[in-house]
Amino acid sequence: MAKDKKQDGGWQFPKALEIVKCKEGNKEFMKERPARRPFGNTVLICEYPLDGDAIQEPNARMITWRLAKRAARDFLRVSFMTSAIVTATKADKPLTVVRVYGRY
Repeated sequence: MAKDKKQDGGWQFPKALEIVKCKEGNKEFMKERPARRPFGNTVLICEYPLDGDAIQEPNARMITWRLAKRAARDFLRVSFMTSAIVTATKADKPLTVVRVYGRY
């Protein structure tokens, strides 16, 4: 659901995204929806920092965002948690960090 947004010369991170594990009969599937703040009880699963060298690549932000979404989906397949949140935030330094949280 992340759409290409061409502003300031490149792809911009979308708003926080919640990936939910749904069950319908014997089938399990995952849906995406915008996450609502406050996130509630969460646990940090992983994070992907983007430093100055990584941002120089033209598609670094989009690749990192997709990698984080894939990590959230893989985590949900093997976890008891029912949803995960993917968000991009600024860290204490001028670095951007894409974080994946598990929500319980």
